[in-house]
Order: sequence, then structure tokens, then C-alpha cells
Amino acid sequence: MKTKKKIVSVLLAVLMTVLLAACGNASPTQQPSTKENGNATPAQPSTEENGKVEAFPKFKGKDFDGNDVDESLFSKNEATLVNFWFNGCSACVNEMPALEKFNAKLREKGAELIGINVEVGDDEKALAAAKEILAKQGVTYRNLVIDNNQEARSYMANILGFPTTILVDKKGNIIGQPIMGSIEDEKKMDQILKMIDDLKAGKEVSSSVDSKDSNMDPSIDETKALLAEENNIFLQHKEIWDKLFAKIQKDKVQQDENTPYAEFLKAQIEKAKDSFSEEEWKTINEDLKKIEEIEAKIQKLNKQN
Repeated sequence: MKTKKKIVSVLLAVLMTVLLAACGNASPTQQPSTKENGNATPAQPSTEENGKVEAFPKFKGKDFDGNDVDESLFSKNEATLVNFWFNGCSACVNEMPALEKFNAKLREKGAELIGINVEVGDDEKALAAAKEILAKQGVTYRNLVIDNNQEARSYMANILGFPTTILVDKKGNIIGQPIMGSIEDEKKMDQILKMIDDLKAGKEVSSSVDSKDSNMDPSIDETKALLAEENNIFLQHKEIWDKLFAKIQKDKVQQDENTPYAEFLKAQIEKAKDSFSEEEWKTINEDLKKIEEIEAKIQKLNKQN
């Protein structure tokens, strides 16, 4: 699975282009938490949390053929399987041929698979690259680009592992937990098909597809807390960090997957030294020391999995 870092309040395009960490084939997705009223809350809550059903965010966008789309597309299917991906995610690309075949089975049940590319935005080059990927993989199922409205962007920014797939009913409600990692193995696909059958029959739907999650691995909760702490550092000095990320975006800098995240930030801070006042330079380096400590703890947790 491909994982990425999430920086609160930074444009999603910057996140996807710059803040990519290494693939972890067996390790679970790192899910950050967001700060709300001083408390950490899960970035990807259960659809049944506190007895409430979570709806997929309302959105507007286009499919890869240029047709306008919005959340009304869900009403046209008994269920819709939504697969989030981006161009640089090898795990996302590798599962596409299997997803193409799976979509035929979904169609037989009145369901549909759609892909949502979280990287493209209004970048024509990225869109062209995405179309080329789909063509090479023989993909015919619909793929969308969602406009940067706040609600949808916030939801996608909180997806830290790719690919991630969710099931949405015809009312636009998210069913069960997000499915993190590839779904190309037969067992997962069978479980998804059963969920759709149960949904159509009005039965209680299983809350999740077999995958490694925080209920099975306590270290994920620890990672969530650490990422929440890290995100809070960026928020505390948002203007200073936004200045750095704006420069990274302008220079189109990409992180080498073998470079630790803290080292990447340190190198970019050094390059942007002339952009900061003396006080800003002191603050951002103090923040960096805290981030280095957090990243060391996260790496230690990853090695244990």
C-alpha cells in the first residue's frame, strides 16, 4: 500500500505531489487524526459511529471524458464502489486489471466501480498521465476528478493510504469501514459482493472487509496520535509552513521515497532559508526538531509491524 503525509491546510495538489512516503506491502495504513475542540478525532470515522450514518461528501467534478458529475451518480446504482488512487501509486495501478474484471461482476448486481484520482485537479499534464495509465491497464470503468470544494477536499486529504476503497449506497451513504490497500484478492472481492447482496436485500451489512485495522493492531492508534501531534505543529505556525510548502509547489520538488520525511523537510527548509525572517527561521527549526522526534517514533512503530 502507498502512504502519504497529510499537512493540514495545504492544498491537496501539494500533498500528492510532494509528501509521499514509501510503500508498505504488509503494513497497515497510517491514519491521522484532526484536532477539533482540543480533542483528537479519527480522520476516517466509522459510518456507524455514535449511531450516525456518514454520507459521502457532496461534490462536483468531471469524468475523464469531460462530462460533469456530482453525488447524484450514486442514485443510479444499487451500490457504488469508490476507489481512490493517484498516478504515482504503484499499488493502485497494479490492481487496476483486477478491478476492471471485478467491475463486470459488480455490474451484474446493479453496482458499479468508479475511480477517483486525488492528484489530477486542474493539472492537464497529470490528467494526461492518468489517462495513459488507465489505457495501459485496459481500464474502462469510470474515473473522476473532484473539484476542490472544501468538504470533498477535506475528506480526501484524510485518506492517508492508497489505494483506499469505500462502498456507497444509492442514497449516498458510506457503508462500513474504508477498505485500505488492494482489493484484488478473491476473498475481499467476495466479501464486497456479499455486502452488496445484503444491502439490496435490506439486511444488516457487515461493517468491514477483512483488512488490518486499528481494532487488530494497537500500533495504528499510536500512529494516529503521533500524526495528530505532528499536524498540530503545522497548524500552530501555519503561515510559516505555508510559506515553505508554497515554495515547494512552485519549484515542483518531489520527495525521494527512500528519503525520510523529516530529512526531506530539513533539506527544503535549508533551501528556502532566505525566505524566512530571523524569528521565522528559529521557529521552523524548532518545529523541525519536534517533527524529527515524532517521525522517529513512527518509524519505530512501522518496524514493529
